[in-house]
Amino acid sequence: MMDPSLRLSVSKVKCYDSCHKKFKYTYILKTPRKEWDFYVFGKLLHKALEEFHFAYLNGSKEPFNKTMPEAFKIAKFEQQDKLKPEMAKECFQILLQYLKIVSLNKNHLLSRPIKAVEQNFELPLNDQITLVGAIDRTQIDPDQVLHVADYKTSKNKKFLENDPFQLMTYAMVLMMQDPTLQMVRASYILLRHNFEPITWTFNRDEIMKIKDKYLDYANKIINEVEYEANPSKMCRFCDFIDQCEQGQRIIGNFNGEVNW
Repeated sequence: MMDPSLRLSVSKVKCYDSCHKKFKYTYILKTPRKEWDFYVFGKLLHKALEEFHFAYLNGSKEPFNKTMPEAFKIAKFEQQDKLKPEMAKECFQILLQYLKIVSLNKNHLLSRPIKAVEQNFELPLNDQITLVGAIDRTQIDPDQVLHVADYKTSKNKKFLENDPFQLMTYAMVLMMQDPTLQMVRASYILLRHNFEPITWTFNRDEIMKIKDKYLDYANKIINEVEYEANPSKMCRFCDFIDQCEQGQRIIGNFNGEVNW
């Protein structure tokens, strides 16, 4: 049984929900994780966009076409030991397209005034449970609704279209920080799909129910003792497939390589 004092996050809850055994490897045993190519690619793009917007939030007057290459350079340096040339090339092309949008299309979602990027939070849910994480970007829409957005590098968007949990979590965080906030708009921004957004608008009544979900997950995690595996075809993407016999059986002779 875990200590009753617990720090939760979206990724931690999703990990527990998908496979209790994977949760044990990740958060209890702290087994070293694989560095999949798609993780590296995601980190590269997120860091470049973060540095780009940080520059202007900090008062930069440099033109976009000078700031973005510098941001890309910083991101590449962080991933230099893991970065493949084809990853860098695709990332650069995505960032060029991003620049075209924010420079030429003032009505686009990406061109709206940004309040914050990579906004860290530590939100107590009760005396023992704290919710932690970071929000990629928050901005103000033309109708003055606060809009929270999360960048996604997924090739297949179908897994996101019916899963607003992460965005609802961020909306809850913002509403708990600001009791006057009654509505939040939230989007996944699909970086590999021409920046297509998947958008929801949430009101306070529906959002505050998410807190109870986190408290329920916390109770289950604190009282967990078995940590049973939940093998599925998704095991091929697991960081711990080499250690998990149940996962290996379900995916057969999968060799551990995944196209990023």
